[in-house]
Amino acid sequence: MALSGKVAIITGSSSGIGAGIAAVFAKEGAKLSLTGRNQDNLEEVVKNCMKAGCQDILTNVGDITQDAFRSTLVETTKKKFGKIDILVNNAGIGGLNPLTSATKEQYDTLMAVNVEAPLFLTQLTAPHLIETKGNVVNISTSATSTIMPGLGVYVMSKTALDTFTRYLAQELASHGVRVNAINPGYVTTPAFSKILPEDKLDQFCIGLVNATPLGRGSTPEEIGHLVVFVASDKAAFVTGECFRADGGITMTTPTLA
Repeated sequence: MALSGKVAIITGSSSGIGAGIAAVFAKEGAKLSLTGRNQDNLEEVVKNCMKAGCQDILTNVGDITQDAFRSTLVETTKKKFGKIDILVNNAGIGGLNPLTSATKEQYDTLMAVNVEAPLFLTQLTAPHLIETKGNVVNISTSATSTIMPGLGVYVMSKTALDTFTRYLAQELASHGVRVNAINPGYVTTPAFSKILPEDKLDQFCIGLVNATPLGRGSTPEEIGHLVVFVASDKAAFVTGECFRADGGITMTTPTLA
């Protein structure tokens, strides 16, 4: 198993891509520190991970944008497992916010979750990762490499996350800590239902599928397999990279309207 004995914090793991990453990490032998905002969903993820063979699971329910919660997450993980090998900054939110009409509140919310939380959680985790020669994997989006109409503020936040990835990789390289990002394309999760009205949801998702050369969306688990590789010793000489897993969508110019 690629992650046997490794201790991994996975944020935003109560649904979507985070739940898929957690399930694959469980199959690969990792010990898991899972966090999300929905207690019931997180419990279901834990059950799935236990079925996959992982019995060492810690959960923390809370808001990753809060300083106190981030500290609790790192402290309880270190206390339970004695070390931290991997940090997966997966928690994120989207938003259909055209730049010409986006509000300050929308901007602040996206930046708080997608940029500030990964930055300051990583600061707290870095000393432990230095001890284990561990690594960080940030979950971004392939939309940073193309134009997705109406997603300007969201893509700004994820572009900042890509830049954070490269700069942090440079800062931590001398300590033997690797930092990389995964940039997924369309993943079949309920995420878009949170930012689009029901009458536009199907049309939007169909547009994404039609714009994807492979002709479908990815599953969360498929993204999880790539995260496993990047976080494992098989990628020991890889740092500062942003890996697109998008079915080829950035080779096209999608029309989603």
